[in-house]
Amino acid sequence: MECSKRGQAAAGAAVLIAIIAALLIMFVILIPPQERAKLLGDEEVTAPGKKVDTAKIEKTLLTEKPGRIDYLAQKEIEHPLPVVNIYTRTESKILAEKNIASAKKGIFSEDVSEFPFVIADLKNTENMLLSFTVKRATGKMIISLNGEEIYNNIVSVGAVQPITLPKNLLQDQNTLTFSVSSPGFAFWRTNDLSLESIKIVADVQNVEAQFSKNVFIVSETEQKNVEKTSLKFQPECMYSEVGKLTITINGNEMYNAVPDCEVKMVPLEFSPLLLQLGENELVFSTEKGTYVLSSVVVESALREVDFPTYYFDLSFEQHQDIKDGKFRVRVTMDFVDVVTAKTGEIVFNGKVKHFDTKEVSFTIDVSDDIVQGNNALKIKPKKTIEIRELRVELVKK
Repeated sequence: MECSKRGQAAAGAAVLIAIIAALLIMFVILIPPQERAKLLGDEEVTAPGKKVDTAKIEKTLLTEKPGRIDYLAQKEIEHPLPVVNIYTRTESKILAEKNIASAKKGIFSEDVSEFPFVIADLKNTENMLLSFTVKRATGKMIISLNGEEIYNNIVSVGAVQPITLPKNLLQDQNTLTFSVSSPGFAFWRTNDLSLESIKIVADVQNVEAQFSKNVFIVSETEQKNVEKTSLKFQPECMYSEVGKLTITINGNEMYNAVPDCEVKMVPLEFSPLLLQLGENELVFSTEKGTYVLSSVVVESALREVDFPTYYFDLSFEQHQDIKDGKFRVRVTMDFVDVVTAKTGEIVFNGKVKHFDTKEVSFTIDVSDDIVQGNNALKIKPKKTIEIRELRVELVKK
């Protein structure tokens, strides 16, 4: 009986030890690799294919916060735009019509006829004429525009010479008034006026195609590194008479003149400060005539990227300890994300070392390339990256 109890106790202890061991194994598996490496005294994996001892840091030789480092694959960025066709056309249009108008005036009575009309685009309306046919007329015909007399004369039956309406009297909304003169001493008589086919005709400039708006996109890399900007295009004038060509970018005028048509334009330089991140609006317009602009390109010349170089000193004693194998030197880059691929080169004292990782941190050993005194480190990315922190550390082996 007593042996049986001892056996049960021993079995229970064995189960307990097995449970504790399983929990310890799970704990070691689940903790972060860095902590597991420290716990087991093993090496720490900080990037694919790169292993660095988790030895004690003896001294931090360099700490920097590089931030964003741009990569520019080309020296120029071009934004080609479609062919621009802008024009104004002047057309004769009938602005208003009235079938008949009549007026009478006696010694004691008077009837007048009013003809209201609207000018939709007064600015672009010229040479306004009033035409009509006289059916019957006794006395002088009197015409007033917006209360101002513009005609007072005897007219004959039939079509008459069109009457010019003075532009200085015209408004958006207007009224013509037809009346007839008084019979005077012939008090027994009534003067009579009858008109038909009354029309107001004018030359109206069609400005619907006077403007052409084009949009191009500027990236953050381009905006931050642009050194010079220019606009290139080839102008062609379709008719002999053209007005000024006006070009604006993001509302800022950069050109306002009559170009030499059929002659290749000298590139128009403008301030890079006029470019904005994202959408940029380029507007072409003319006040008269027809322009066809081909080979339209906005070009940004980018400055040479000067990748930053970082320096740190190594004493004679430190250099000797590294050569003797007591210490090692490692470079660590901490990035801002674990999503995008970070690729490029670390140039350490002229020796190139490549990196390509998606991890949040990358560490590399540079002990073999260290020199006594001043050491130089440069990062040259193959795509734009952001480095939260850069460290060079002296660690015990």
